[in-house]
Formats: sequence, structure tokens, C-alpha cells
Amino acid sequence: MLFQVLSAASVATTALLCVYVFRRRRIARFARQATRESRSPREAAFALGRAVFSGTKRRKKNPIFLSRLLAPLGASPVAVLEGGGCCSGLHRLFITALDTIGIPASQVTVFRRVDPVNAHCLAQVCVDSERLLIDVDYGVWLRHPNGSAVDIVGLRGGVVPVIESFVLDDIARYQDSARIRSAGYPNRDYYRFDYELTRTANWAMSPLRRVIYTALTRITRGRIDLLLLPPILEWPEVLLSIAVSAASLLALLVWIARGAP
Repeated sequence: MLFQVLSAASVATTALLCVYVFRRRRIARFARQATRESRSPREAAFALGRAVFSGTKRRKKNPIFLSRLLAPLGASPVAVLEGGGCCSGLHRLFITALDTIGIPASQVTVFRRVDPVNAHCLAQVCVDSERLLIDVDYGVWLRHPNGSAVDIVGLRGGVVPVIESFVLDDIARYQDSARIRSAGYPNRDYYRFDYELTRTANWAMSPLRRVIYTALTRITRGRIDLLLLPPILEWPEVLLSIAVSAASLLALLVWIARGAP
């Protein structure tokens, strides 16, 4: 019985990784197309940001990966590219696309103190020894008031950023709707973030996440808020393959511990 379980897990893991490789190539083609005229990593990051802003539709929720039971893994970047997504999905697409052209980037989450559950996702992008905070959902980036770049450490340290558009006449479109919008945050309280609360993930989304966050905060002595997620973990195909492999390894260890022949 154990042999069949391990064999099935091995097949599932291999299949998931093959799908990941195939889909990563699709994202790489998109990234190369969007940045073909860029002369530097900085130009490439903003060119790719414009491509996501104007070329990917907005949805209230991200596409589901395989099953609703796997919703916590998030959407596949390819599904977002082809069908649109909300802010977390759009930035997952942006981050994974940047990764395919050798530009490191990670998710960053900004909050409102009065409404922490409905947080907003950005990306921190490393180019030319700078860390840029780019929001491809609204076509803006956050910079220091003195004109230099600002990163998550600066925001948590009290820097109030200047919001600057990096798109010109491009517009963002909504799925199954004639609605469009130009770049920039609307002048509403919803978009007035308390930047000192900035973290690398939205841990307030559910009771389970809040419990996990409390434990990780104690274990890491607060450093969990600055722990940047590697781009490869933005792929649900990879996350699920890791989970399947871990489960099969656990089953093997239990089998050995029980002294099975």
C-alpha cells in the first residue's frame, strides 16, 4: 500500500513540475516581448509593469488553481495572464515575469490601520542596486520624498512615500465590463495606507493566518514582517509539489517508525 502511495505522489510531483516548467516558459515569452526595447533592468521593470497594467484585466478574485480546496495557494501566473486577476494575482504575474528575465522581486503588502483585512499588494523590485516599490495594479511606484527609491524597510521606518505614475496614456480594463481606469490611486480613504504597517504578506486575511502569524512573529522575533518570498514560491504548481512530497515523506517516516517490514 505504501509503495502505491509513494508512486502516486512521485507521479503527481513530476507532473506538477513539468506543468511549472511549461508555464514558466509562457511567462518568459510574455516578459521578453514586453521588455524587448528596454536598455536596462530598471527600464525593463517599468516596461513590464506597463504591460501588466494595460494588458491584464482586473477581477474581484483571482482564478482558482485546480480546486477551491487549493485556493490558499493562489492563482497560477499563466491563469492571471490569460484571464486577469486582483492585485495579488497581478503582482504574482509581475514578480514571476521579472524572475524569468533575471530581475529579483517579491511581494509587499500595505495596510490601513482601520481595515487590515482588505490589504493591498505591491512588489519590491531590485534593479541597479535600488529597491523599487511598484504597483502594477494602479500603474504607480512609491518613491522617497527626496526623489530616491524607498523600500519596505523605509516604509516601516516612517517614510511617507510620494506616489508617482509610471504609465502615460495606458488604461486598465476590467473583465466582462466596459469599465476602464487610468493610472493612479483614487482620492479616497481606502487608498490612504498606514505605511508603517507594511509587511511581506497579508496575515490578517483569516483566523488561521492570524494564528500562524502570531506564532511566526514570536519564533522570528518580528523578522517575519521583512521575510521576502522567493519568486519560485509564487507558483502554486511548485507549492503543491512541495506539499505532496512532504506528505509522502511523512508517510514514509511514519511507516519506518512503526517498524513495518
